Amino acid sequence: MTFPGSVSRVLAGAGLFLHLAAAAGAQQERPRIETLQADARGPDVFVGFRLTGALNPQLSTRIESGLETAIRYEIRLNRHNAHWLWDDRMDTRKYRVAVTYDPVTREYVVVETLDGRPLQRASTHDFKEVARRLVSRENLLVFRVRHDDWRTNLYVQMRATFDSGYLFAIIPVDSRTPWKESNRFEIKVAR
Repeated sequence: MTFPGSVSRVLAGAGLFLHLAAAAGAQQERPRIETLQADARGPDVFVGFRLTGALNPQLSTRIESGLETAIRYEIRLNRHNAHWLWDDRMDTRKYRVAVTYDPVTREYVVVETLDGRPLQRASTHDFKEVARRLVSRENLLVFRVRHDDWRTNLYVQMRATFDSGYLFAIIPVDSRTPWKESNRFEIKVAR
């Protein structure tokens, strides 16, 4: 099938645009969860994590414009089965950190929720503090293991999802990190 000259140039230009957009996306640092540490204290499981590559210029601009910007973390508690092809998923949590900038007061409001329930709300004037709270956390209580659950060979998996930009300036695009596994641990219950 042949196209008239102007249509061919438009198709070639669109193909070049898509190729350049894909090349630019490949050269940017891919967002990933760099560290994930799980710690069992009694029946409670705490996590600490750090996400890298998420705070790109588009996300920072979105925050500064006053639009609510959120990073959503999916956290899974698993038990490793050495003799099966897959592991047992024991529980799942959704942790969300959202920030909104108020240009009148020049203040950022950071809201944290766990499974849709409020966890913490804070305000600050410091963008570095906002960036730190969006991409890292220490001592976050995410799971409580029941006394009748398996308590050995456990680990936590986590991935993050966030709005990374727009395709053709109108279609919102989500970015998702690959899954990251924590260290293995066991729950020790006092008898």
